Amino acid sequence: MRNYDRINALPPKRIAEKHAHIVGGGMAGLAAAAFLVTDASMPAENVTVYDSLPLMGGSMDAAGTPKTGYTSRGERELEPYMECLWYLCSKVPSLQTKGLTILDETHRANVRERINSHFRLMEKQGHLYDYSGPLMSAHDAKRMLELQLAPESALEMLTPADWFSPEFTRSVFWLCWSSMLAFRDYHSLIEVRRYIMRFMMHDHSMTHLGGILHTEFNEYDSIIKPMTVWLAGLGVKFRTGTTVTDIATEVIGDDTVATGLTLRDAKGARDHALTRDDLVFFTNGSLTQNATMGDTHSVAILNRETADRGCFTVWEQLAARDAKFGHPATFLADVEKSNWMSFFPTITDDPTFFDYIERKTGDKAGMGGAITIVDSAWKISFVLYGRYFPDQPDNVNVFWGDGQCSHVPGDFIKKPMRDCTGAEIFSELLYHCGLQDKTPGILAHSTVSISMMPYITSQFMPRKIADRPKVIPEACVNLSFIGQFVELPGDVVFTVETSVRTAMMAVWGLTGLDKPMIPIHEPGYDLRVIVSSLKATLDIAEITPENLAAIAASCPPFPALLAFLNGLPKPIA
Repeated sequence: MRNYDRINALPPKRIAEKHAHIVGGGMAGLAAAAFLVTDASMPAENVTVYDSLPLMGGSMDAAGTPKTGYTSRGERELEPYMECLWYLCSKVPSLQTKGLTILDETHRANVRERINSHFRLMEKQGHLYDYSGPLMSAHDAKRMLELQLAPESALEMLTPADWFSPEFTRSVFWLCWSSMLAFRDYHSLIEVRRYIMRFMMHDHSMTHLGGILHTEFNEYDSIIKPMTVWLAGLGVKFRTGTTVTDIATEVIGDDTVATGLTLRDAKGARDHALTRDDLVFFTNGSLTQNATMGDTHSVAILNRETADRGCFTVWEQLAARDAKFGHPATFLADVEKSNWMSFFPTITDDPTFFDYIERKTGDKAGMGGAITIVDSAWKISFVLYGRYFPDQPDNVNVFWGDGQCSHVPGDFIKKPMRDCTGAEIFSELLYHCGLQDKTPGILAHSTVSISMMPYITSQFMPRKIADRPKVIPEACVNLSFIGQFVELPGDVVFTVETSVRTAMMAVWGLTGLDKPMIPIHEPGYDLRVIVSSLKATLDIAEITPENLAAIAASCPPFPALLAFLNGLPKPIA
């Protein structure tokens, strides 16, 4: 965002007479509340956030104590070009340091503890996997360039397996990239292409995770909690334990109007009538919907229930009335392909595991980023944290891990991950790290929280462009969609940035706020980034006039890419 565009816009007409109803208290809902009050000048007492949970934050959760053990279902990878997120964080006061914002706090944390992995991939029970050389084969490099030039309309319902060679999923690129983002070869090629274009500037550093940022503590304590405290202090109303079970809509002339909310809380169900001055911001999906929890001695059951899927069910009801609200079945129909599991061990008074990993990798906890075990049947990745909770004592270590294949037997624990307790899942990891002989002692000092998430990658399922609703669907005058299941041309899902950007678009659009939208970062149009990505992909030190012809010959789409860039409109001075 240019500083020239950082204006304080005039309050939209009649904004003080309007009310906002935000369905879902996750990152998107909280961002919508923040933008309504601080950018659109809506009185804070006119903003209400509804959530069925007792706390705000949605999927960005973290909880627990040193005594009982900590838990966190997710791990987010942030980066410097999440412009909407950092704009929002620049508004929110830190709870830790007076006078700082949570953006200031995050920046300081990354200056102090910069992520730089020296052991990105592991194999053969604790050995470094050799990821030197080209990121992929020459054939797949050619296909990668062709993918970047392909129109999205030609990629509907296709997958990476349809586009690349069978060897692609064994390439260094895929091993690093897919494990960071939880992509599988049966996911949407449209989304793969968007990710490739959106984060191309990180191609050269993917093997050491350069450019990946982290918050001071976990994202709940570093972002969600400060934002909730700040918004509540401004006067925003939070209705926890309250589920929105339906949004009534009516076509009036040429307009589609949200006319009512059906609410359910401890007192029962009731209808709340809406007028055109009631603006609805609907989070139409949750990555952790129907998630179940387990612990050291219990399993986390895969919840296949379809009768009540919270916000997904409300989305299904809307979509059944009008196709412009999208096609949720595209994303929700196959939990066997959209689930995976996470695990979160808390280790007390035993530094054996952390000391071993730090010595082996050369990376201090909190600075090494994710490690992926390439020969794990469960496709395990894990990341060690430093002080991840504000109240975390020095004698307590915590880390997060995930397994993308919950349905296959493990390599040490010979049963599917979904049938395992937390102790068994931790044992499988210790085996792959080469610590099988130390397992009983480490487990004696550990508690393990586990989570099964049926829809965690449902947003990646193969789709058509129209399967997701627009942020403000056609003719809607007071209804918007926010979060991870919204069509956002040029940007990707499964990021915190998406939640914040869709909220910003919804607020600007429904209120008529006259303020420039923060542009999406587009590294694919920067020749410097293209050259850096190409060098990493082909494992060449420099692109020179002498080898340019050879590169063009080996990658026929390359001249077309240069011609495309050359034909772009020149920037306006």
